Amino acid sequence: MGELGLNKIFGALLASALGIMFLMQLPNVVFASGAGHHGDEHGEAATLSEKMCQQFHYCVEVAEAAGAGAAAAEEVFDLGAALASADLSRGERLFASQCSTCHTINQGGANGTGPNLYNTVGADKAHIPGFAYSGAMTNAEGTWTYENLDAWLNNPAAYIRGTSMSFAGIRRDTDRAAVIAYLAANTASPPAFPEPLAAAEPAG
Repeated sequence: MGELGLNKIFGALLASALGIMFLMQLPNVVFASGAGHHGDEHGEAATLSEKMCQQFHYCVEVAEAAGAGAAAAEEVFDLGAALASADLSRGERLFASQCSTCHTINQGGANGTGPNLYNTVGADKAHIPGFAYSGAMTNAEGTWTYENLDAWLNNPAAYIRGTSMSFAGIRRDTDRAAVIAYLAANTASPPAFPEPLAAAEPAG
């Protein structure tokens, strides 16, 4: 092999070595700024963008997310408004399909697996004399306000830990409101529905 061939081989090896060294140093070049510091995330992103632009002429515009850092407002269920517009016939149908296996609701109706539910709204939580409530329900404080009924029907096991009622709950807000309105219609002197929430004032 001639001198020219050796030079070509040597040149190729040298180029490969330089390429490997460049790749090994690339993370240090890109991420050197801010290493070991708890900097602002947006500042770090901007620094990375600037370095890539400077080092490799690959410039990417970093767009700021709308409302970054602000918590998204959760939609609040307006129980008062839902009760005021509740469909009683739907509440009756839902009661028949989901509650009547264990409960009666007519005045003077017999207890079943669960207690009779006539006059429930506004009553104490364990208010039927002689019914064998679970210990958890017997010890539960307060009355069946509209808000408490809504929480109970949404998830009984979470609202009163240790309850013996195996009902999974009614997840749809408007369906719960319909059932609660039906319970109120079957209460001799139900309390007034809660007031609807005030409308949010427009920004600015």
